[in-house]
Amino acid sequence: MSGTFVEFFSEEALENVMVILKYKPERVVYVGHKSNMITKKINSLRAFTARVSPETELKFVEVSRDNLDQIIDVLRDLVDKYKDAKFELTGGGELILIAFGFVSSKMPVDTLRIDPYTGTEIDFSEGEPVRKAGHVKMTVADNMVLHGGSLTGLTGSYSTWKFTDEFRKDIRSIWNIAKSMKSKWNKCTATIEEVVKNYPPDESGLYTFPRSGLGEVTELFFKLKNIGVLRELHISKRSISFYFKNEMIKHIVTKTGNILELHVYDVATSDNTKFTDAVIGAMIDWNGDRNDKNEKNEKKPPLTEIKYDNSTNIDTVNEIDVILMRDAIPTFISCKSGKVGSVALHELQTVTRRFGGKYAIKVLIMATPCDNPGSGAGFFRKRAKDMHIWVIDDVYSMSDEALRQKLIKIQGVTF
Repeated sequence: MSGTFVEFFSEEALENVMVILKYKPERVVYVGHKSNMITKKINSLRAFTARVSPETELKFVEVSRDNLDQIIDVLRDLVDKYKDAKFELTGGGELILIAFGFVSSKMPVDTLRIDPYTGTEIDFSEGEPVRKAGHVKMTVADNMVLHGGSLTGLTGSYSTWKFTDEFRKDIRSIWNIAKSMKSKWNKCTATIEEVVKNYPPDESGLYTFPRSGLGEVTELFFKLKNIGVLRELHISKRSISFYFKNEMIKHIVTKTGNILELHVYDVATSDNTKFTDAVIGAMIDWNGDRNDKNEKNEKKPPLTEIKYDNSTNIDTVNEIDVILMRDAIPTFISCKSGKVGSVALHELQTVTRRFGGKYAIKVLIMATPCDNPGSGAGFFRKRAKDMHIWVIDDVYSMSDEALRQKLIKIQGVTF
């Protein structure tokens, strides 16, 4: 554990924790204005530190917004009090940085900066800047806590999906079927969802329902049987009966978008040297105060259920399809297997801004082409670009490696 660091408190939560992630120091002293260093942000920072570096002590020192002399006096006192302190220069308001520039010209001070995006540290202690390559890591759950939220127990990685080698093989087999069917996949899975809801299984798990109205679903059942995810399939003139291989297979073929989400997650995590953490079906509590253990059997709220409320009793929960971590940088991914409008962009923008800040990457992944005739694709793509949202479309026609390379490319760094 290193000694003392002084941080200039930043509006960007990630900028406040780089030395904690890298050095697990004995102490971090935050210097900031009262208007920025609000209780909610301090509490989130304390909760995050308790997770990743519980022995680190946090101190918070308020300085004036407009009294340069007072800020200079505070910084001088810190230099005198903590002889071994290093000052990290990522955050801070203009006046604080001016004051520090004056103090550092009069007193010997060790300074450094850690780039949140690349993890590169620049050490100014030797007179000339010395760059040191490095990586700092945190989990998706850590990132949520840092931004004042939490992952609930309803998150798919915790409650629905178990990514064994066998399940990954099933995902790839079902994805190949979905690719061959394209838009028909959505229609068929919507039909299956309806009939499964109307005709519950018997005590052994056997589903039986009428053939009337199924249309191309019958053909899909044969394909699913051939890859081993439906068992004991029997089709007569009037009825169909079968067993799902397991509950996870049932969840895939009874919800249109699940296979795309699973495919994206599988491709991104099949080579675990690229991304350091990943979550699928991330259920995010905006307040970070829900009891995860008691939620696993609750019904999921509607996708991206955003409640705007100025009261103190907000209980807002959002679902993000896939979140990937590259070191300390989150990538928020929304997956769409059908038509997409501008609302999807705004939903993704809102959640990413709240739980990722300016460093987070936003991606919209579409199974079908964005440029269908008459779809207004030009406006949609321009709107996405203006919002700094990457669009990866026509994934049905894309190889696994092509998708993987696109996900890597948008990180903007070399792995």
